[in-house]
Amino acid sequence: MVAKSRIRSRRGVTTAHSGYAAGMVQENGQRNVQANVQPNIDDIPTAAELVGQVTAQHGMIHAAFHAAKAGSGEAKQRAIRRLLLLLAMHEAAEQLTIHPALAHAGGGPVGVGDDRMAEERQSVQLVERLQMFDQGSYEFNMQFALLEEAVTHHAKSEEASELPLFGDLDATERLTIGQALRAVAEAVDGDCPIEYDDFSAMVRNSRAWLAG
Repeated sequence: MVAKSRIRSRRGVTTAHSGYAAGMVQENGQRNVQANVQPNIDDIPTAAELVGQVTAQHGMIHAAFHAAKAGSGEAKQRAIRRLLLLLAMHEAAEQLTIHPALAHAGGGPVGVGDDRMAEERQSVQLVERLQMFDQGSYEFNMQFALLEEAVTHHAKSEEASELPLFGDLDATERLTIGQALRAVAEAVDGDCPIEYDDFSAMVRNSRAWLAG
C-alpha cells in the first residue's frame, strides 16, 4: 500500500507542503529559481538542525534494535517489523534526498556517497537473508547480530563523512531532506503507510510514498 506522499521533490525540483516552487529545472538542466515565490525561512532547517535530525533518526534505529532484542513472543515480532520498516523508510529518504544532494556538495562531484551506498546495499542483503529465517532460530540471531553491526557502522560512517558536508547544501536541498526525515519519523510510529513486506519492496514503496 502506498499512501499520499510527504514530499514532492527531485534534485533541483521541489514543491514543499508550504506551497512554494523553489527550484524548477529547465530543459537544459539549469536551475530556474522563481524569485517571486520564496519559502518561509522558518521552514528551512539549518545545517546544524539537519545534522540533529539525522543523528536523532540514527538514535531511533539504535533504540529499535534494542527493543527487538529485548522483546519476546508477539512483542518481539512487532518490534522486529517496526525496526525493518524504519530501516527501509530511512534508507528510502537517504536515497531520494541526502545522496543526490551530497553528490555535488561544495560545487563538484565528491563521491562521498559511494561507500555509504555500498554499505546500504550490503544491509539490504543482510535484511533479506534475515527474513528467510525463523524468528528465534540460531541462523536468525546470527544474521540479526550481523545486521546490527553493519547498520551501526554505516550510521557512524555517515556521521563522520557526510554530515560535515551539510553546510554546503542550499536551502532547497536542506528543506527537502528535512521533510523526508520528518515524514519517516512521524510515519513509523503513527499510521504507517508502508505495509510490512520483503525489504526491497518496503524500500521501493517508501520511495514512492515520499516522492509520489
